[in-house]
Amino acid sequence: MVLSIVCFIAARTHADPDLWGHVRFGQDLLTEGFSTTDPYSYVTGDQPWINHELLSEIFMAAAFNGLGAPGLAILKLGLILITIGLLYRRLLRQQLHPLRAGIVVVVVLMLMSVGLWTIRPHLFTYLFFLLTLLLVDAAERKSKWAFWALPAVMLVWANTHGGFLAGLGIVGVWAVAHLVLAGLSPPVKETAPHGPIALVLLVVACTGATLLNPYGANLLVFLLRTATVARPEIGEWQPISIGSPEGIAWIVALGATIVALIRTKQMRRPALLAVFAVTALLPLSALRHVPLFALSFAVLIGEHLAEAWNRWSPPDRSSQRPVPMAATWLLAAAFLVAAVPRLLCIRIEPSFVRFPAKAVAMMRASDVRGNVATFFDWGEYIIWHLGPQVRVSIDGRRETVYSPESYAKSMAFLYGIGQWDANVDDVRTDMVLIGRDQPTYNLMRLKPGWQLIYEDSVSALFARPDSPQLKSLRGAIAPDLPPDGAGLCFP
Repeated sequence: MVLSIVCFIAARTHADPDLWGHVRFGQDLLTEGFSTTDPYSYVTGDQPWINHELLSEIFMAAAFNGLGAPGLAILKLGLILITIGLLYRRLLRQQLHPLRAGIVVVVVLMLMSVGLWTIRPHLFTYLFFLLTLLLVDAAERKSKWAFWALPAVMLVWANTHGGFLAGLGIVGVWAVAHLVLAGLSPPVKETAPHGPIALVLLVVACTGATLLNPYGANLLVFLLRTATVARPEIGEWQPISIGSPEGIAWIVALGATIVALIRTKQMRRPALLAVFAVTALLPLSALRHVPLFALSFAVLIGEHLAEAWNRWSPPDRSSQRPVPMAATWLLAAAFLVAAVPRLLCIRIEPSFVRFPAKAVAMMRASDVRGNVATFFDWGEYIIWHLGPQVRVSIDGRRETVYSPESYAKSMAFLYGIGQWDANVDDVRTDMVLIGRDQPTYNLMRLKPGWQLIYEDSVSALFARPDSPQLKSLRGAIAPDLPPDGAGLCFP
């Protein structure tokens, strides 16, 4: 019943700006193979494309090629169910009553909500992060197979999503904590599950495994350089807000952790607590780290929470009224049936992101070709519908394919500040597609040498007066679509 509720919640899906690109780039990998050359932008030049999401995009493309949008939704749902299922099983094995384990799962889902409503490679990172935590916990309890299984996880993870840096960090913190403990008093030293040499070899092996990717060491260097870049224009890169639902759930989880660690009679393992402390601080740097904290909380604090909870309020099964099995299955079936319609359509939700559906459909009907200056939220939407015949000035791949200079120009264009028209004045730029609510819209209306060709309540399309695309664009008929894509399904 718990997993059927998770299924119903996780089946809700809407399209995010990167979905269009993930599927298209995965299709290119399946049909054309690996390449570091980008065919979708006209400003990247010789900048190599370091795609740190190769395997995840291949899985997404295969799911879409096989079943369309429902295939993507099923892939997403499967990843979430596997992750939460493993977590729930873990909580049960730590002697939590099934109902109480379900309550913990609800808290975890609240903390992970920031990453559950869209289909993104981050879902693979959640699963691999959980596997890393489980293996580190097993290695802490002197499991040799778990200890040496960690490099294999890092190998696959490094070719799936750049979030493997979090996994390397977990292994590194755990190993360093034990190396520090090894130099302390003998009673603490005796609790070390593995020797210092083995710990050093593990870190080396895990790091070496991440280098087995198409880019080699360049991938690790690239991610270490870009992971610290500020992204003020992206909400999930901002620190967690204490007053938000995720912030409240974070405080509740931290409070439960403190109480559990005070009351528990289970062994408090310093190295594991060091790992948990690091993950607990991560949300203070970026909201996107909250799901990692949620998984760490359930795995590393679960046994202490279960022991303290059971001592405070023993689950007396004999005093509970039994629930008929048929009723449980019927309730679970009801949630599963209710989840099915959610799997059939990946909706465009204007409250999340408004896409220029009508403008792009009009451009497609005109069979237009050329280069269009836009902003990163719309880049991959344009790539999916018009690329590579129409190439963009920026898209959601950001640092993976665009130089810092190119990205800076795009941000100035987005906000209409500084040399906002650097991309507009580029002789390679044939068209400009921007939002009506952007400052650049009014600036473009006053910009000499550009004409407004089309506009609706969401977007505006400009072209040069001498542009070869001008005639075909003016003759195109805008399809009868919602300007912001409201109610439409991917793709």
